[in-house]
Amino acid sequence: MRIKKLLTIGAAGLMALGLSATLAACGGDDTPAEKKADGGDAKTICMINLSLGGDYFAGMDTAVGDRAKELGWEVQSYNADGDADKVLTDTQTCLATGPDGIVFSGAWVNDYPQALADIDDAGVPVVLVDRLTTTEVFTAWVGPENERMGTEVGNYLAEQLGGGGTAVIIRGGPDDNTIGIARTTGAKAAFDAAGITIEVASDFGNWNADDGKTSMENMIAKLDGKIDVVFCENDDMCLGAMAAASDAGLDNIIIGGIDGSEKAKAEIAKDGSKYLATGFNDPFVIGKKGVDVLADIFNGVNVEKMQGIESPLITAANVNDYL
Repeated sequence: MRIKKLLTIGAAGLMALGLSATLAACGGDDTPAEKKADGGDAKTICMINLSLGGDYFAGMDTAVGDRAKELGWEVQSYNADGDADKVLTDTQTCLATGPDGIVFSGAWVNDYPQALADIDDAGVPVVLVDRLTTTEVFTAWVGPENERMGTEVGNYLAEQLGGGGTAVIIRGGPDDNTIGIARTTGAKAAFDAAGITIEVASDFGNWNADDGKTSMENMIAKLDGKIDVVFCENDDMCLGAMAAASDAGLDNIIIGGIDGSEKAKAEIAKDGSKYLATGFNDPFVIGKKGVDVLADIFNGVNVEKMQGIESPLITAANVNDYL
């Protein structure tokens, strides 16, 4: 087993080399990925993050670290604090350490041509998680099927509305955000099919509750409160929108978002809540899967380049299964 191999190195040798390693627990039943990983030496990987701001990105980083350590791998995590230029610097720093593989979380930026080119030149496999970049130089991508989630939430809201009415869509931004574009494209298609008039907020909710509330307040003023349904590109903005509707006494507006945040699920679970649906987008599932894909690559498996993660629709009917 792996622990026996690692123990032969000796604690003193590990300290001298300045390595930090986590020894995987030796239960009787290894997972398939663990059994495959047993076939070679422990790996060192990098987790490149544009940002760890917010529970979503921090959770994905945690999931990558936890899963890698289960496999007996060493993980070096980098945080660019939202600075796209620093992503390149972090990538170059990572490559200088000679990693076996990289997990890359690009957050809200769509393209990292130089960083991904440097990884490719170094011959290091890289798995993108969540954000699919427009640069196609990567080994595999693991993430949510955003347009499908938007369509499913939109369809459910349209069914509950019963046809007709006016829908407000609150976007996260910026204009070229591919995740937001896909989610809104799906919701628009659902609303159009149901004959619902669509009003897209002109200002961005910036993926947070405060700005989502401001965006909703502006739309309430613009439409004189004549709003029947709200779709937001994530749950945080919808929670802000719900607060704005409540403040304005518009308690009959039905609402749906995406991500399956704990606060959104708690709202959906309340009797009589107007927060009706969210698309489940779990960063822990995505992060873990990203590491498992790397394990397959290390073991010579011909992996699919594009790997969408199942993202179920959460409503009052099944919310207790996800709380």
